[in-house]
Amino acid sequence: MDQNGSITLGLLFAIIGCFIGLAGWISNRDKKIANDSEFKGSVSAKLDVVLGIKTEIKELKDDLKKISEKMVIVEESTKSAHKRMDEHISVHEYN
Repeated sequence: MDQNGSITLGLLFAIIGCFIGLAGWISNRDKKIANDSEFKGSVSAKLDVVLGIKTEIKELKDDLKKISEKMVIVEESTKSAHKRMDEHISVHEYN
């Protein structure tokens, strides 16, 4: 083989090598994009769960506040009822 044929063959192998390298790079890039998308989707799903829990906690706090307010009303009513019963009992004890 002469020198010109060797150069041509070398260039041909170099070009083939470039195409193989480029194909590998594109393939790896696509896999990386797919993995990144999967990761972002997972993070998104976890954030949705966290935000849902946060909303539920807020609702529970609101419910607890309402229950506490009702409990105060019931305690006041109970005190009033006990006071009336004590007055009633004391009136009937002396009669």
